[in-house]
Amino acid sequence: MINLEWFRSFRAVYTTGSVSKAAAHLTLSQPAVSQHVKALESRIGKKLFIRKSKGVVPTDSARSLSNMIAAAIETLETVESTIIEQTSLLTEVVSLGISQHLFNSILGDNINELGAGVHISFADRQSLIAEVERGNLLYAIIPGEVNTFDILCHRLIEQNLVLVGTMDIDFIEFQNHMKRKQISSAEKWLTAQTWYAHNTGGDYIKYYWLSVFDKKRPAIVPDYVVPNEYEILKLQSKSSGISVAFETTVEPFVKSGVLRKCDTTKVKMRDVFLIANKRNASVAMTERLIDLLAF
Repeated sequence: MINLEWFRSFRAVYTTGSVSKAAAHLTLSQPAVSQHVKALESRIGKKLFIRKSKGVVPTDSARSLSNMIAAAIETLETVESTIIEQTSLLTEVVSLGISQHLFNSILGDNINELGAGVHISFADRQSLIAEVERGNLLYAIIPGEVNTFDILCHRLIEQNLVLVGTMDIDFIEFQNHMKRKQISSAEKWLTAQTWYAHNTGGDYIKYYWLSVFDKKRPAIVPDYVVPNEYEILKLQSKSSGISVAFETTVEPFVKSGVLRKCDTTKVKMRDVFLIANKRNASVAMTERLIDLLAF
């Protein structure tokens, strides 16, 4: 097989008429250029240059070969020059894993600010951690801190649970009960509502209930269950009822005017972290992600 560097050296000698000038152009040593030309001559079985006192003169075989390869060599040199002058054309690929509901709530609206070359993967928390550890993903955004040797962990945001309802739900009665510490009346009001949840166990509802009322088992069975936090809010926004959800997930629906928050009580549940593969993630991109998402 012919080495492409032999062609480059040959072409440089052909266009400059000198081994020394070709070597300077290619930033190679003269012996290296001469060796490339000799190797090419040996491979094709043809003499390419005749040495003179002031350089070299191409043979007919050299002229034919130059015509054959000139366009290809010039194309490669143009690509090389473009890469050097415009390094932005070589986009850094950022592989980032996240759950779908976190993508919708904290990343989706900001992803264009990271620039081109962002590849998103959806998976659960444990799968994302494993993929970052293996180096198959550079980054992941997950709930909860991770402490392993191969992963760097950066806190991004705090996630609070809030009570959220459709626009026809008036929280004033519930808020008045809470202000007056009429806990039984507040519970009764909540129990009477139509409830939405992302799982049949109503984990968020239980956690909220425990934190607000100091009770572990609310007398609530969700009326509608969709196994995705963002999708259950979409369903809720098109009907009537209440749910307990993360404030970060609720915010886009509140801004669009289809859901409203009850600001009486917020309950902190967890922090969200950016994890990065220690060996492969760049410091600059890690800092960009943190600056974009942390608050």
